[in-house]
Amino acid sequence: MRFTANARICRPGRSAELCADCCMDDLAVVIVAGGSARRFGGNKLLLELDGLPLFLHCVRRFLPAAAPGCLVVVHPRGGGDEFRLAAERFLPDAPIVWTAGGAFRCASVQAGLAAIPLREGIVAIHDAARPLASVSLLETLAEEARRSGGAIPGKPVTDTLKRSDGGGMIAGTVSREGLWRVETPQVFDLSRLRAAYAANPEVDFTDDAGVMEAAGFPCRVVHNPEENIKVTYPGDMALLNRHFPGRRQ
Repeated sequence: MRFTANARICRPGRSAELCADCCMDDLAVVIVAGGSARRFGGNKLLLELDGLPLFLHCVRRFLPAAAPGCLVVVHPRGGGDEFRLAAERFLPDAPIVWTAGGAFRCASVQAGLAAIPLREGIVAIHDAARPLASVSLLETLAEEARRSGGAIPGKPVTDTLKRSDGGGMIAGTVSREGLWRVETPQVFDLSRLRAAYAANPEVDFTDDAGVMEAAGFPCRVVHNPEENIKVTYPGDMALLNRHFPGRRQ
C-alpha cells in the first residue's frame, strides 16, 4: 500500500479528477497517538484493522487534505520506532512529520503544535483511535473554523442522564438539553489554539475545545451524523470490524 504525492482521498461520489481541492493549503493536521492506552491493556494503535495499523487509517485519509509537510503524528515517548516502522511498511512514501508526546494529552498536543511549520492558518487535532473520521467531515469543520475560529464535531445526547450519590443511589435527573457528545477532529485557528495553550500550559484538558473555552475563544459544535467510533476498550475493535466486512474475523 504505497502512498504517492498525487494520491487523493475523495468524498463519496467524487471522482479523483475532481479531488484537487482536497488539499487545503492553510490546514495542518496533528494526529495524537501518544497515549498510554491503559484502559485498552496494550498499544491499540498498532493493531491492524483491514490490513492497516489503526493509527494509519486517519493518516492515509487526512494526508492529502493537509498542506505539504503539515501532517504531524505525535507518538508515545520512547515508542517512536514502532510507529515509524509501521508507516514505512504500509505507507512508505508518506511525508509524515514525527514528534514525541508528553505524559499527558495536553503536552502531546503542544508538541504537535510546535512541530507544525505554518505560522498561521487552521489546525485539526485528531485522536488516532478514531479511524472512521472522513475527509468530508474534516472539510466541513475547516470551513466553519475559518468563520468561527473553532469547530468540533459531535452528536446530541439522546440518553436519559442520571446523577448518583456516593453509594450509587439516584440523586437527580440531568437535563440533556444543549448537551453534546463531542469527537475529533477538532479544527481551530492555529494562532488562537497556540495562544490558548500558552495561557494554560499545565492544565490537562480532555479535549482542545476545552482549552479554547478556558482562553475565551469561541468554538462551534457541528452535528456529525457519521459513525466516528473511538477505540477505548478491546470490544470496540469488534464494532469497527463491522465497517470492514471483507476483513477476516
